[in-house]
This record gives sequence, C-alpha cells and structure tokens, in this order.
Amino acid sequence: MTNGMNVSRRDLFKFGGLAAITAAGAGALAGCAPQQKMASTGAAAAEDGSTYVGPSFLQKPAEITEFDEEHTYDVVVVGAGESGLSAMHAALEAGATVGALQSLSIVQTAGNMGASIDLTKTNEAGIKAVLSFINYKSDYRANLGQVETWARNSQEALAWWAEAAAKGGSESKPYDYTVNCNGHEVFFHANTYFHDEGHQKGALVIGDAVQAEGAEIFFETPCVQLLVEDGRVAGAIGETKDGTHVLLRANKGVIMAAGDYVGDSEMLYYYTPDAKGLHQAVDFRNGTGLKAAMWAGAQMCPASHTKMVHGEGPKVRFEMPYLFLDRHGKRFMDEGCCRMGYLNEFTNKYLAEVDFAESTAAKFFSIVPTNWEEHYDAWKDFSDISIHNAYRNVDPEAWIKGDTLEELAQNMIAYADEEGWAHDYTVEAIVESINRYNELVAAGNGDEDFGKRDEYMVPIEAPCYAVPRGANNIDALVDGLWCDGNFQCLDVDMKPIEGLFAVGNASGPFFGNSNYPMDIEGLSVGRAITTGFATGRYVAGL
Repeated sequence: MTNGMNVSRRDLFKFGGLAAITAAGAGALAGCAPQQKMASTGAAAAEDGSTYVGPSFLQKPAEITEFDEEHTYDVVVVGAGESGLSAMHAALEAGATVGALQSLSIVQTAGNMGASIDLTKTNEAGIKAVLSFINYKSDYRANLGQVETWARNSQEALAWWAEAAAKGGSESKPYDYTVNCNGHEVFFHANTYFHDEGHQKGALVIGDAVQAEGAEIFFETPCVQLLVEDGRVAGAIGETKDGTHVLLRANKGVIMAAGDYVGDSEMLYYYTPDAKGLHQAVDFRNGTGLKAAMWAGAQMCPASHTKMVHGEGPKVRFEMPYLFLDRHGKRFMDEGCCRMGYLNEFTNKYLAEVDFAESTAAKFFSIVPTNWEEHYDAWKDFSDISIHNAYRNVDPEAWIKGDTLEELAQNMIAYADEEGWAHDYTVEAIVESINRYNELVAAGNGDEDFGKRDEYMVPIEAPCYAVPRGANNIDALVDGLWCDGNFQCLDVDMKPIEGLFAVGNASGPFFGNSNYPMDIEGLSVGRAITTGFATGRYVAGL
C-alpha cells in the first residue's frame, strides 16, 4: 500500500492509545483493510477537530474534571469479582489502603471451579512443561510471564479463597487430577463449587471480609474514566446512579479487575468477530472499565480474543469422538476434536445460515454406541477425551435412545423440537448419515470423508444413543488489556503505563488464541483469583 499520508500504526493510536482513524485516513487505508461502519451514534469530533470514523467505544470522551467526592488510597481496584476481591485482600494484607469501584450493587463472580498446581507434588520440569502446554494450546501466543505467575502462586491464592469462603458456609469439594504435559505429570488441585451456588456464595462472604479489613467499595459506581497526571494513571473516576462523579486517587496504582465485555455487542464483534450469533450470556459485563483504560493509553490484546463458549451441562458433556450430525442431520467434521470449548469453530457456519439470529443453530447430536465405556478405556491413554466435568460423570439417563435407527432419529427430532433448536432434521437424513458412517467402518479403508483417526472408526448399531451437544453461549472473553509479566498495562509502543495494572479477564494475553483451552479444568477462574492475589500484593509493595 502507498499513500501520501504515510500513516503508521502508531498514528492510528495517537488519541490516548485509541485506534482512531480520521475520515481522510480511513479513505487512504481503504485498500488495505475491511471498512468499519460509522459508529451508531454518528460522526464525532476527534481531538484535532477532524471527523472520527470507527467504533463508538474508541472515541475518547471529554475529560471529567468535577467531582462530588474525592478519596485517596494506596491501591484502587476497579471491579469486585474473583480477581478484584483477591487483589483487595492481598493489598490489604500487604499493608496498603484500598478503595474500589463496583458497577453492581453487590460483589459478583462467575464460575464453579478454580484450578491450581499442587507444588508439593509437581517438580520443576513439570511446572515448566505446563507453561509450554498452555502456550501450545494458545497457538504460542500466551504471555509466559503471566502464566508462570499463575503456576507459582495459584496454590496459595486458591487455598486462601477456599478458606475464606468456608468461613461463610461455602465449602469446596476439592477435585484432584493430573495432566500429562510434554511427558511430565502435572498435579492439579481444584476448588469446586458445582454443588453449591458457584463462587458467588463465597464471594459475598469474602466481599464482607475485605470491607471489614478496611477496603472501601463504592457500589453501583462503575469506572467511567481514569485520572492521568504527568503520564501516570493516578486514580479512577466512578459515576454514581444520579450521574455525579467520585474520584478515587491511587498513590501506588490502579488495578483493573472489571472483567470482560461480553455484554457489549459492538466491542464483541469488533474484537471477537467469530462470536457473532452466539448467545451473550451476561449483559452487565459491558467493557466499561476496559474502555476507560484504553482512553488512558492502554491497548487491547490483538483480535480475535479468547472466548469461553459453553452450552452443555455435565450430563451431556460427552467428549468422545463418535459420529457428529449437524442441524441438517449430516456429518460435518473429524470428530477427533471433541472438546466443548473448540466446537464452535465447526458450527459457526450454521449460525450464518439463520442470519445469526438463533444461537441453537450451533447445536448438534453425537451418535453413540451402547458399548462406549469399552472404547473410553481403550482410547484414554492416547487420546484427548473426557467423560466428566470436574468430579461429575456424564449420565446416559439424560441421553436419547432408540432401539432402531429410525426410532432414534424420531426421538432426536422430537427432542430438538421440544428444545426449540433451529434445525431441519428428517428421519431419512439421519439414518442415511449413520449408515454411511458404518459403511466406512466396514470397508476398513479409513475415514474417506473426513480422515479421522482409524482407532475412532467403530460401528454404531442400534440400539444406540444420541447425545445433544453444541456450545452456543458465550459466557466470557478471557483476553483484555495487553500486559507484561507483572500485569502492568502496555501502551501502543509496548511500554508499561505507570500506575495501571489489569488482572483476571481484563488482562492478557494469558491464552491469546481464539478459544479457551478447557484441557485444564478450572484454569480461567484459577487464573482470575491468582492474578488478582499476586498483583494486589505486588502493587501494594511498590
């Protein structure tokens, strides 16, 4: 590309770290990148008087300078979820004073399980191997400094969370498991709350505890801007319900723990375009804090961001590579990739078929023989398969069964209709697909349709099961502001921004690829608690 303007990447971020493109600049770049639509709010005046073209959230607003209240702390935390509460506790424990802004009327967390490495059992080679394993699962885009912070601090951080939650009656059911990483056994210990009310019950107790320890939390006061003085982030500005503003000054640093932006469709489709059509499970995590950080010079991790996609309960989270049939009753993939977290990459084309208006178009059925347990025992030593979610196994009583292929197909259609799936199944299409699969198995020439591993090519004869699968809910984005190994936010030149840190889902790139790797169960929540815990202590000690 050539143009008379000689526009650089840095030029595009000149408005406080924003990818702001002037109208003239947008025209010059037209031959190099897809065109963005004008923000729905219309053209806005940029700082230099030109017309801004681009997403509305990248338009830097006027600086807020009048405050009804001002308070000063050592550490200011934005957000009171798992990462924010952990940061508050660690900062208080290190002797700092702490103030926090929270958009909701209560503390709010998500998730049921958090994983930590058992450092008493895992040797040094195993610790390093899990770093490499996570990097491999992240298309080699992970920040290993961040991953190592989790690896070496997770045991302490999650032990604190479990103990603190238990004081309020939220008892964990620990779950221990091992993962083979590069030939090394890595031992994991997880706090699980599937049996209870998830992490939320314990978080309410921990929220009360950190306030009793001295943290001041301003509820229903989202962070709308950051205070920048002499190139340093010196505080966070919250907006109350009546529209007034409160300034929390930070002597040592501001920790952004505001979570992700899954509730903001404009941000979601801009940074994670392959999430279009998935059901946005949470609306209150709308990226407000992330926007404030970008307006202060921070940059987001490169798109497409790591998305956590769910949609299957534990009884049907049957991650074994049998025959998969799409919304038309047709086979559509090599089923060797059977982990729930990756399957949206194979089904997003079906969302397009319904103009992205119905997320259940991503649903499908796994056709399973009755002797599946024999296959699990034969495959588990060399395969990435699972029949459990934490300590809970799948339950065939929740599956669909048919004594003949025709009966199975009829029952599948009845189930899909009852659940409101967007589909066009017919008995003929389903039976034909199963018969074709069995023909491939009987011929013994391998999978001539999709090239699946030979060991997985086993016959599926009636009676048999159909397991309803397919992840169509996007619950969280686990990429956020680009940070270094100390979770300090970076500007467009990849230089640390003084006074600004990010943790949990507001930070990244911990993973860095398009899909959250669920191969290590509970990693996201464990990472949130650990990064908040470690960073709160770190900032307090500055």
